[in-house]
Amino acid sequence: MVQGKGTGRKIFINANYFLCALTAIACILPVIHILAISLSSKQAVFSGHVTFWPVETTLDSYRVVVRDMQFFVSYWVSIKRAGLGWLIQLTMTVLAAYPLCLKKSTFPARQYFVWYFLITIFFNGGLIPTYLVVKGTGLIDHIWALLLPGAVPVFNIILMKNFMKGIPDSLMESAFIDGSGHFITLIKIMIPLSKACIATVSLFCILGHWNAWFDGMIYISSMSLKPLQTYLRSVIIVNDYVAEGYTSSYLQDIIDNVTSDSSNGAKIFLALIPIMCIYPFLQKHFAKGIVVGSVKG
Repeated sequence: MVQGKGTGRKIFINANYFLCALTAIACILPVIHILAISLSSKQAVFSGHVTFWPVETTLDSYRVVVRDMQFFVSYWVSIKRAGLGWLIQLTMTVLAAYPLCLKKSTFPARQYFVWYFLITIFFNGGLIPTYLVVKGTGLIDHIWALLLPGAVPVFNIILMKNFMKGIPDSLMESAFIDGSGHFITLIKIMIPLSKACIATVSLFCILGHWNAWFDGMIYISSMSLKPLQTYLRSVIIVNDYVAEGYTSSYLQDIIDNVTSDSSNGAKIFLALIPIMCIYPFLQKHFAKGIVVGSVKG
């Protein structure tokens, strides 16, 4: 279908660019503001003169953060959680999505399994039953309590299933004629052609685990296993430094050299760095039409 190039369409495209630019600005300005606060002096932050550029630039906030060992312990826990969670969720997503994308003649019970997964979106077991299951399986105060309850992300499975369903059947049929089984077909055909969807699902998995804080609050009591976002909630929102085990000398260092806003701003900005580093490498795959032309030649 040939799209028109009239005045109306040009206005529509320019309006979309304008709205996207506004959205991008609305997303980036809070990050710039947090960075500016973390790099500003104690007096500038107290006086409220900091907006989007550091005032009386100093690295005192980051020097204070370097002394906070619990921050780096929780940072490492979140890195492990995001890595293991991504591996588990992506594996379960691909293994569940592949049989659901097959034709009904190949997998007659496919529709029943689709509804089996979909019903979990409409009906949830609830917080208390979930907690009792985690407790009954002995996962309390263990990193697996942060990974296993969400190991099968149904939304990602549906997304992957629909993407795989768009891959031409002729590719799978050719593989079966050549003697490939389902496992070889999945590894050598379906997964390579689903890189765009895998990148999208991977970002969802990593972001979900990196930003999660509530499960760390109810399942984890050991300081050595607290994820980063749960830790940040304790010191930024609840402002509970005592519960986090801070020494009096460290607290005095915060009082003497920085404000709580600037030290917390440094922690928030450092927590954003992994996602800002990962996102550009995954985002570039989103719009790629990998399947287009895959049966040519």
